[in-house]
Amino acid sequence: MAVVSKQPKGRISFPSKRFLYVVIVLCLAWASVQYSQCATTTTTTTNSLAGPTGLASSAGLAMKQSFGFFDDISDKQWKLLQKIVAEHVNHKYPEQPLTHNPHFDKRHLKYFNSYPAWWQTNYEPNFSCQFERRIGGATGNGDGPKWICDPHRIAQIAAARKIKDPTHPGCVIYSIGSNGDFSFEWGMQQAVGAGVCEFHIFDMGDYKEKMPKDLERAHFHQWGLMKQSNDGDGDGSVQPGAPFYGLRDTIKLLGHENLDTIDIFKIDCEKCEWKTFQDWVGPGIPRLQQIQVEVHQAPPAAITFFDTFEEEGYVRFHKEPNIQFNDGSCVEFALLKLDKEFFELKNEMKKARDVTLTVSE
Repeated sequence: MAVVSKQPKGRISFPSKRFLYVVIVLCLAWASVQYSQCATTTTTTTNSLAGPTGLASSAGLAMKQSFGFFDDISDKQWKLLQKIVAEHVNHKYPEQPLTHNPHFDKRHLKYFNSYPAWWQTNYEPNFSCQFERRIGGATGNGDGPKWICDPHRIAQIAAARKIKDPTHPGCVIYSIGSNGDFSFEWGMQQAVGAGVCEFHIFDMGDYKEKMPKDLERAHFHQWGLMKQSNDGDGDGSVQPGAPFYGLRDTIKLLGHENLDTIDIFKIDCEKCEWKTFQDWVGPGIPRLQQIQVEVHQAPPAAITFFDTFEEEGYVRFHKEPNIQFNDGSCVEFALLKLDKEFFELKNEMKKARDVTLTVSE
């Protein structure tokens, strides 16, 4: 007669140690396979921060339409950015965009007739830079720092340029209007690395001796920016020593006529922006990849200002009112240059709206 062993009451039967070991090994193997598949998928769909030499296969559209600035944004994400820009409306009151502007609106309350009121209701950002940073000084806080779109990309692109052409300056930054404050330039050097960028700093005051000694490849130019009025002397040359120069003449004086890109064009010139902005684009001007500009008050020319840069392929990725030393009448804008192909959807939607309005009339 077979003897059947019985489990004592109150005790639980556990699997053997060998069985547990096999289960653990199988679980670890399964997890390893899942991680490997996930890593492979991630590598093929995004390029993290690999830089210009490691373009992901799905980032071709962004690479092409940003002049090589974005090399890790998938076509799907890029088309979403196109859609956001296409659907963006610049004005709260599109039919009367000067509403709240003191040059147009005759109401007496500051809430309805002031520069801050006008800036509050017009020209919000229409683009996003995932890794934008506020750069300047030790911490990026306070008055003076500027919002820069993905500064790590500037360092990558500069390195790629130097590999291709060792005589290329790598990265070039124009900083117009310093008032003796070099915290932005010092902050950019901290962000991209010492010696990566060549700085050209302009101001009417003589602040050369105030430049930080550890700010590498920095050049101070004691002149201001004016509207470009002529082609210099009769032979097209530009003579040094004047207190003001147009941007095209400035570029000639610095020997940058053949430069393809000025990576950052930072300007705070106390209203000269309204007289000079049309000189910032066009023949003889390198592509200004990013423009960081403080605008002062809001003359009616402000609409032409923004229309001009949109037509030239600029998006706005940041807007910041000056509220410490101003009442909000002065606003910092950060612009980024893209290829005009990026705006095809926007142009198509505008044409559709125009046709709809024509039919309804």
